[in-house]
Amino acid sequence: MNKWSNGLIELSKEYLNYSGTCVKSLKGEFGKLEIDYQNNIYSIIIFNSDQTIIFNSINQIINAGWVVD
Repeated sequence: MNKWSNGLIELSKEYLNYSGTCVKSLKGEFGKLEIDYQNNIYSIIIFNSDQTIIFNSINQIINAGWVVD
């Protein structure tokens, strides 16, 4: 499996704290991060799709192959 660079992963750990951040996946998908800060729910809305992926932490997002774009 491909992996993002350590530098990009570290940058993502910082910027994935902000709703509205654009993200990309190892699968070539792109989307926008929306955060429910009260409930710690992270949603990635995939562009050109009806799909939304839900995560419970930034580590889950990164482990699933998503980083800031």
